[in-house]
Amino acid sequence: MVLGMTSTSPTHRFSDPFACPDCSARLPLQVVSCPSCGLVLRGPLASQLLQTLRTADDLLVRLRAESTGPPPAVPMPSYPASRPLPQQVGPRGLSAPSVPKILLGLGALCLLVAAVIFLAVAWSWLGVGGRTAVLVALTLVSGGLGVWLGRRGLTIAAEALTTVGLGLLALDVLGADNAGWLGDLDGAAVTCAVGATVLVAALALATTARLGAPQVIAVLGLSVVGLGATDATGHVTTTVAVVVLGHAGLVEAGRRRGLLVLQILAAVGAGWWWLALVVIGLDDATSHPTLHGLWADGDVVGLLVASLLLLLPLPFLRTRPAPTRVLAAASAAMLTVTACVPAADESATVLSTVALIALVAWTLASVVTPASWRPVPRLPMLLAALPVAAVSAGLAAQAAVNAIGDAAPFTQAVGVRLRDLDTLASPALLVLGTAGLLLAAVTLVPRPTGERPQVPVGVLLMAATGTLALFPVPAWTVVAALLLLGAGVLADGWRQDDTFGRGQTLVGVGTTVLAVPVALPSDVLTTVVAAALAAMAAVLALRGSTDDLRVAGGVLLPPALTGVLWSLASVAGVDQVQRGVPVLLVVGLLAIALPRIEIELAAALAALVASVGAIAAADDPTVALAVHLTVAGVLVCASALVHPDRRTLGWAGGLLLGAATWVRLADIGVTAPEPYTMPSAVALLLVGLYRLRRDPDASTVVALLPGLLLATFPSLLWVLADPLTARAALLGAGCLLLVLAGTTLRGNAPLLVGAATGTAVVLRELAPYAAQTPQWVLIGVAGTLLTVVGITWERRLRDLRGASAYVGRLR
Repeated sequence: MVLGMTSTSPTHRFSDPFACPDCSARLPLQVVSCPSCGLVLRGPLASQLLQTLRTADDLLVRLRAESTGPPPAVPMPSYPASRPLPQQVGPRGLSAPSVPKILLGLGALCLLVAAVIFLAVAWSWLGVGGRTAVLVALTLVSGGLGVWLGRRGLTIAAEALTTVGLGLLALDVLGADNAGWLGDLDGAAVTCAVGATVLVAALALATTARLGAPQVIAVLGLSVVGLGATDATGHVTTTVAVVVLGHAGLVEAGRRRGLLVLQILAAVGAGWWWLALVVIGLDDATSHPTLHGLWADGDVVGLLVASLLLLLPLPFLRTRPAPTRVLAAASAAMLTVTACVPAADESATVLSTVALIALVAWTLASVVTPASWRPVPRLPMLLAALPVAAVSAGLAAQAAVNAIGDAAPFTQAVGVRLRDLDTLASPALLVLGTAGLLLAAVTLVPRPTGERPQVPVGVLLMAATGTLALFPVPAWTVVAALLLLGAGVLADGWRQDDTFGRGQTLVGVGTTVLAVPVALPSDVLTTVVAAALAAMAAVLALRGSTDDLRVAGGVLLPPALTGVLWSLASVAGVDQVQRGVPVLLVVGLLAIALPRIEIELAAALAALVASVGAIAAADDPTVALAVHLTVAGVLVCASALVHPDRRTLGWAGGLLLGAATWVRLADIGVTAPEPYTMPSAVALLLVGLYRLRRDPDASTVVALLPGLLLATFPSLLWVLADPLTARAALLGAGCLLLVLAGTTLRGNAPLLVGAATGTAVVLRELAPYAAQTPQWVLIGVAGTLLTVVGITWERRLRDLRGASAYVGRLR
């Protein structure tokens, strides 16, 4: 570097922009790197070097001033503006360390290929001594050079040569076997010999030179030994277990010697061979999944050995609690699977029973286990819970389907019985399995202070009810169980003034709702359930402690009352077509008595369902529809009249009453539009006039236009279709009255509607006669119009010219 040089020139400076700071070679403009030494002159590092050199120039000037006096002024150099320092781009091409890796890798491959070719070609004409000497020499030279280069820091070359040496060593063993020096060995034994020889040599090289390639080859050599021994001995399970232990030994050897690559690869190899042992053990165990086949014939040995091998690393992981617990939990899970294998081909009852026993055992173990070690029993506990949960869910689904049944509503007696089912497993497992799952859940979920046992007890009682539904018992027993359970849960929650109590209250109502589909085949049972629901809903709607409880009660009360009335009518033998009106009256009066939005919406929905059911059963649906629309309209209008904040419901009530009138008119065969439209139009006009009386400044367009259009437009359509009728005369007279009224009272809406409608009527009356007018009359009228227009045009043009002349004479 220039910094290390001395110079006698009084004008010497370090930061010359046209000289390389390393070799002092002259630089052309816009150069990226020095052409002599290759130093990069662009980027952040080059900029930092320039600043450092400028600081050196400043210090040099000060030193000269202290030594010889004031020096000649030397301008501070700077790079020209035409040579900006761009951002350094990424390296292009191969990096320097990559070249020897590629070259040495290819070289090692070529040497191995050359050795193979040598064996193939020269083996026939070299004697035994020559062949032995050549192979041994090549093996020793490559291995020795690899160790020598590794100790001198040439790691890549050492890796390549040791790889070649180990490959030649494998060829040496194959050559020795070919020469008969190893005796009469089969292919599996030769494979073991090759793997063992390479394993020993690779371990020796790895510990001597601490290279990575011998560590990789050592793990591969052990796997080769395992494959050969498996084929040679025929004891697959034993051999695989020994290979797993061998890999574990390599892991420990790598830990003691500090060989990280050997540790990682040996651990991975141990994992793969352990998985192979598990697969082999499962295959042996499931081929004869009986107690005698597993324990007497030894088919369970593979799974047991795999479970115990997971405990092997525990003494070496004392300082690492997390891996220790994971391995212990996995071993416990494997032992659980091993214990449950005999039940794999048995019935669902046997399998679920065995899993339930394991679930309870591990749950109790997790209770007595210290907190830091509880993950160990929880893994097999969750594994055992899977078949228990599956069987319990299947039994619960069967119980629900059987309880609902397939009978039509209100077609069975009160003593109707459930069907006799062929259940998935023993019905008792629904309660027992639920209890086991709840026990496990209690140990998993943290127990808060003041915990109450209502939830697990309620779930157990529901499971007991489901178990009852799996037997051919009378349906009323299941209904009674659900009603008692729902009432008890609701009563217990009602006494607790907190969030948990409110939630429990809603759960009690929901449990009672579940009894509805069970009771639906019998009208008596349905009446009882609906009455219970109505009582609960009334208590919640009127006495609920919070808004959500009152809203829930208000939503449930109208449907519950509808169910009570409908089922009571069925019990009393009332025809279905006659049940809709009482339901409409009751829910309508309820909505009037309790004008809350949730009650009104629920009442409207319940009334709609009841009306549809009654109308569908009527012999004359039109009359029934008109009756139900009339009753509904009267109730809605009554609500609008009673409650000032419900005035807008009057429009809906009027629409319902109008619809009832239209339905009835259609039923008696009325086809004229006026009977359909005039009542509503009169009602609208009366409302509009009332508004104008209260607010004289109100616009007649807003107040009267809807009623006037409804009164005139349907009749106008009929007049346009048939003009020469009494309807046309009456409509014209009405339009005249509207025009006169609008002119007298200064109302826009009567004047506009009367004028527009009257014009349309007059033109339509003129149309038949206009079609019979002679051609000469039309021509004469056209000529007269054209003449009048022309005369008017000429007069206006003359006036324009006179005005222009007058303006021109002005000064």
